[in-house]
Amino acid sequence: MMSIELHEPTLVWQVEQLADRIAQPVEQVLELAVRRYFDAIEQEAIHDETEAFWGMYEQLRAQYIGQYVALYQGSVVDHDADVSRLEQRMRERFGLLPVLIAPVEPAPPRELQWRGGRVEPMS
Repeated sequence: MMSIELHEPTLVWQVEQLADRIAQPVEQVLELAVRRYFDAIEQEAIHDETEAFWGMYEQLRAQYIGQYVALYQGSVVDHDADVSRLEQRMRERFGLLPVLIAPVEPAPPRELQWRGGRVEPMS
Protein backbone atom coordinates (compact mmCIF):
# COMPACT_ATOMS: atom_id res chain seq x y z
CA MET A 1 0.00 0.00 0.00
CA MET A 2 1.24 3.45 -0.93
CA SER A 3 1.60 6.20 1.64
CA ILE A 4 0.99 9.81 0.63
CA GLU A 5 1.99 12.82 2.69
CA LEU A 6 0.55 16.32 2.66
CA HIS A 7 3.19 19.01 3.07
CA GLU A 8 0.91 22.05 2.90
CA PRO A 9 0.18 23.02 6.53
CA THR A 10 -2.98 24.98 5.69
CA LEU A 11 -4.41 22.06 3.73
CA VAL A 12 -3.57 19.63 6.53
CA TRP A 13 -5.28 21.95 9.03
CA GLN A 14 -8.40 22.24 6.82
CA VAL A 15 -8.67 18.46 6.47
CA GLU A 16 -8.24 17.98 10.20
CA GLN A 17 -10.84 20.65 10.99
CA LEU A 18 -13.39 19.18 8.60
CA ALA A 19 -12.79 15.65 9.87
CA ASP A 20 -13.30 16.85 13.43
CA ARG A 21 -16.45 18.79 12.52
CA ILE A 22 -18.10 15.82 10.77
CA ALA A 23 -16.66 13.22 13.18
CA GLN A 24 -14.92 11.19 10.48
CA PRO A 25 -11.34 9.90 10.32
CA VAL A 26 -8.93 12.24 8.54
CA GLU A 27 -8.06 9.49 6.06
CA GLN A 28 -11.72 9.06 5.12
CA VAL A 29 -12.20 12.81 4.58
CA LEU A 30 -9.09 12.99 2.45
CA GLU A 31 -10.11 9.93 0.41
CA LEU A 32 -13.55 11.43 -0.26
CA ALA A 33 -12.01 14.76 -1.29
CA VAL A 34 -9.65 13.08 -3.74
CA ARG A 35 -12.46 10.93 -5.17
CA ARG A 36 -14.65 14.00 -5.70
CA TYR A 37 -11.75 15.82 -7.34
CA PHE A 38 -11.17 12.93 -9.76
CA ASP A 39 -14.93 12.70 -10.45
CA ALA A 40 -14.99 16.42 -11.32
CA ILE A 41 -12.02 16.01 -13.67
CA GLU A 42 -13.71 13.03 -15.34
CA GLN A 43 -17.01 14.91 -15.75
CA GLU A 44 -15.22 17.85 -17.33
CA ALA A 45 -13.29 15.56 -19.68
CA ILE A 46 -16.45 13.73 -20.78
CA HIS A 47 -18.17 17.08 -21.32
CA ASP A 48 -15.26 18.18 -23.52
CA GLU A 49 -15.35 14.90 -25.46
CA THR A 50 -19.11 15.27 -25.94
CA GLU A 51 -18.64 18.79 -27.30
CA ALA A 52 -15.96 17.49 -29.68
CA PHE A 53 -18.27 14.64 -30.76
CA TRP A 54 -21.10 17.02 -31.68
CA GLY A 55 -18.67 19.43 -33.31
CA MET A 56 -17.49 16.75 -35.73
CA TYR A 57 -20.75 14.81 -36.01
CA GLU A 58 -21.26 15.34 -39.74
CA GLN A 59 -17.72 14.16 -40.44
CA LEU A 60 -18.28 11.15 -38.17
CA ARG A 61 -21.52 10.32 -39.99
CA ALA A 62 -19.66 10.34 -43.30
CA GLN A 63 -16.99 7.99 -41.98
CA TYR A 64 -18.44 5.85 -39.15
CA ILE A 65 -22.21 5.65 -39.74
CA GLY A 66 -23.83 2.78 -37.85
CA GLN A 67 -20.78 2.29 -35.62
CA TYR A 68 -19.64 3.40 -32.20
CA VAL A 69 -16.70 5.76 -31.95
CA ALA A 70 -14.33 6.28 -29.05
CA LEU A 71 -13.07 9.82 -28.50
CA TYR A 72 -10.11 10.73 -26.35
CA GLN A 73 -8.77 14.28 -26.13
CA GLY A 74 -11.03 15.36 -29.01
CA SER A 75 -9.90 12.70 -31.48
CA VAL A 76 -11.36 9.42 -32.64
CA VAL A 77 -9.07 6.74 -31.25
CA ASP A 78 -11.07 3.67 -32.31
CA HIS A 79 -14.44 2.53 -33.69
CA ASP A 80 -16.46 -0.65 -33.93
CA ALA A 81 -19.99 -1.83 -34.71
CA ASP A 82 -19.87 -3.87 -31.48
CA VAL A 83 -19.86 -1.54 -28.49
CA SER A 84 -18.75 -4.30 -26.08
CA ARG A 85 -15.59 -5.02 -28.08
CA LEU A 86 -14.87 -1.30 -28.33
CA GLU A 87 -15.34 -0.80 -24.59
CA GLN A 88 -12.99 -3.71 -23.87
CA ARG A 89 -10.27 -2.31 -26.14
CA MET A 90 -10.64 1.14 -24.54
CA ARG A 91 -10.31 -0.33 -21.03
CA GLU A 92 -7.18 -2.21 -22.12
CA ARG A 93 -5.69 0.85 -23.81
CA PHE A 94 -6.73 3.70 -21.51
CA GLY A 95 -7.58 2.06 -18.20
CA LEU A 96 -9.64 4.47 -16.09
CA LEU A 97 -9.02 7.54 -18.24
CA PRO A 98 -12.24 9.16 -19.50
CA VAL A 99 -13.02 8.05 -23.05
CA LEU A 100 -16.35 8.89 -24.67
CA ILE A 101 -17.98 6.03 -26.57
CA ALA A 102 -20.97 7.11 -28.62
CA PRO A 103 -23.06 5.79 -31.51
CA VAL A 104 -22.94 7.46 -34.90
CA GLU A 105 -26.53 7.27 -36.09
CA PRO A 106 -27.69 7.53 -39.73
CA ALA A 107 -30.26 10.21 -38.89
CA PRO A 108 -29.09 13.65 -37.84
CA PRO A 109 -29.41 14.42 -34.13
CA ARG A 110 -32.70 15.89 -33.02
CA GLU A 111 -32.52 19.35 -31.61
CA LEU A 112 -35.11 20.19 -29.00
CA GLN A 113 -35.99 23.78 -28.30
CA TRP A 114 -38.11 25.17 -25.50
CA ARG A 115 -40.51 27.70 -26.94
CA GLY A 116 -42.16 28.66 -23.68
CA GLY A 117 -45.25 27.48 -21.93
CA ARG A 118 -46.06 26.08 -18.55
CA VAL A 119 -45.78 22.77 -16.88
CA GLU A 120 -48.94 22.06 -14.92
CA PRO A 121 -48.98 19.73 -11.93
CA MET A 122 -50.98 16.57 -12.45
CA SER A 123 -54.12 16.33 -10.29
